Amino acid sequence: MKSLESIQKTFHVFKVLSKVAMVFCIVIASLCAVGALCVFAVSSGGQVFSLFGQPIDNIVVGDDYGQSLIELLSSIPILVADAILYGLSYRYFQKEEYDKTPFTKSGAKTIRSLGIRFIYIPIIAIVIAEVICVILGNDNLDNVSEFSNLSSVITGIVLILASLIFNYGAELEEKVNNA
Repeated sequence: MKSLESIQKTFHVFKVLSKVAMVFCIVIASLCAVGALCVFAVSSGGQVFSLFGQPIDNIVVGDDYGQSLIELLSSIPILVADAILYGLSYRYFQKEEYDKTPFTKSGAKTIRSLGIRFIYIPIIAIVIAEVICVILGNDNLDNVSEFSNLSSVITGIVLILASLIFNYGAELEEKVNNA
């Protein structure tokens, strides 16, 4: 039972970390959206910030306003996808904490679906980010190398494998309880 208690403590830590990461992604995505609006306003001849009556327009990230706008807007879908994945992870850890064991059939099913989502949600986000880049006039394919989902695919595979282990543990626990 000591192993189960350490699993519970570890999952609790991951639950807290996943919630913090989700909130962080939402905040950064919101800041990117506000930054994109500011860049658009400044590029249209407007003024967003001033200090002592002098305009402050040091918010340009790239070489020009267009590149800054592309970088800010293409970051939003990636951050939203990460926030979704962290939120789903938080829900799993919450469920596991309620069940008091990861070795349940429903927990194994939940973590398997989480693993599948870790594979396809980042792919969708990358496609949306690339579409934004192309629509805004960045035909340079160097941006394709900036976005990668290899780590999320590996995480998804590991979660699917963990679901198989948790399912096996649930079967063993069921045999012990029925005996």
